[in-house]
Amino acid sequence: MSVAEDRVVIRNIYYMMAYAFRALDVKEFARLGAERFNSFADLMAAILTIGMATQRRRGFEREYEELTEDMHTVKGRIDVIGTMRLRSQQRCEVVCTYDELAPDTYKNRVLKTCAGLLIARDDVQLRRRRDLRRCLASMEGVAVVDPHRIEWSRLRYHRNNGGYRFLMTVCYLVAHGFLMSEQGDDYRLARIDDGQQLHTLFEHFVFQYFAREHPELIVRAKMVDRGASEGAPEFLPRLWTDVTLQRRNSVLIIDTKCYGQILQARFEGKILSPAHLNQIQSYVVHESYGYPTEHVAGMVMYALTDHDDAICARWEEIGHTWHCRTLDLGQEFSGIARQLDEVAALV
Repeated sequence: MSVAEDRVVIRNIYYMMAYAFRALDVKEFARLGAERFNSFADLMAAILTIGMATQRRRGFEREYEELTEDMHTVKGRIDVIGTMRLRSQQRCEVVCTYDELAPDTYKNRVLKTCAGLLIARDDVQLRRRRDLRRCLASMEGVAVVDPHRIEWSRLRYHRNNGGYRFLMTVCYLVAHGFLMSEQGDDYRLARIDDGQQLHTLFEHFVFQYFAREHPELIVRAKMVDRGASEGAPEFLPRLWTDVTLQRRNSVLIIDTKCYGQILQARFEGKILSPAHLNQIQSYVVHESYGYPTEHVAGMVMYALTDHDDAICARWEEIGHTWHCRTLDLGQEFSGIARQLDEVAALV
């Protein structure tokens, strides 16, 4: 793979993230699509610089922390034992404990830590490292954490800190050694320890692409009604689709996959994963049962890796149309968009 092709893959990861987190609506992020990046670390540095600068203008997250201080006036609660100790030293001060908003939150610690990791990398352009240092200058008083022991499950999001969700995803990729594996001059999608994170990114990207570029379609992540009888056990799993596209009475349910090999070896040859096929069939059959007037089709969409060949298959079975397709993330983004547009045309 040539250097130019390497940059194609790197830039496409940016596009996936931009669509998945709807960052294309931010002008600063949109201009990154025209820039050149020397490495995936360089791309992460550019995104994190813009994200941190945007968050600084909005205001970094702050949380209350308990402080204890010797004071001449009362603030908050008086620490009686501490004050008596001062009196025994003949000091006319009061020990007070009070809460104060401070920027030293766990999310800000993760931001500062991962920005520091990027600054230390030689494959990040000098100007981006300088930009990151300027961003860190506004995070005085924020501690750092061990990047190998970040408690990602500890992160919580709500209406007032939703902007951190995108930034924490970038930090996750930085801390976990990125989504790229470097083999000589070859950049490929790597299998990181938490494959679910990459799968979620791919799923959100596909969903948001259709939602943004095809307003003529109804795009949903839908819970399909099982049509179960009254009194059915509560342990039955819910049927949540990754992407459901609808145009009038035509419905296409897409199940996205971004891990593992697509075709598995069996004695009779290579076959599609039975679990993946059963999953999409369950979605389609139950959706068709709940809305018999609709024409419901199903598709399993895989992110194409270097382990498999491209697939574009279609067949009829039990009264429904089925598809199995791969999305090649190693081509120019215009080619990725063209493949997704072809899928939209099937509805």
